[in-house]
Amino acid sequence: REWEVRIKFQDQFSSIFYPFNPMDVVGWKGDLTVWKINMRDIRPIVSPRAHLAPSVHTSFVTPGATVCSFVPRPIEEEPDALKVPFFHRNTDSDEFIFYHAGDFISRQDIKPGMVTLHPRGIHHGPHPKALANQGKKKYTEEFAVMVDTVNPIFLTPEGEAAEWKDYWKSWMEK
Repeated sequence: REWEVRIKFQDQFSSIFYPFNPMDVVGWKGDLTVWKINMRDIRPIVSPRAHLAPSVHTSFVTPGATVCSFVPRPIEEEPDALKVPFFHRNTDSDEFIFYHAGDFISRQDIKPGMVTLHPRGIHHGPHPKALANQGKKKYTEEFAVMVDTVNPIFLTPEGEAAEWKDYWKSWMEK
């Protein structure tokens, strides 16, 4: 039997054929490859008593970054539990979050397709509206990807042109 491996490059496909199954291996030593995972297949770690640190949502770790996936989950049940992310500051990484879909419990005025960047050393946490509304929902309804990077993230001119200049004001009481 012949096995086909299809390679996509610049929207064009080419094929390589093997006389054996190229996935039938005992071990692998080779190059990195691109692959994908559906966030809807990720099952979150949850706690009924305390809001867990973002690191429990880690999906991937590299020498230069940690990738976390925030997916729908039950909200903490204890009456006195903080039900939104706590205030914090990352001292050793920049925090970049892509908001993919849903309603984001920790941010007001953030819509799907937006991103936030919190450089290392900058305090951040839930917005006032998020704090006021905590406990009103039983589940989160968010899909977001966070990348904490070892090296600083610098904005391109395109990123600066798209920046929401008043984002910092979202922590102010309205």
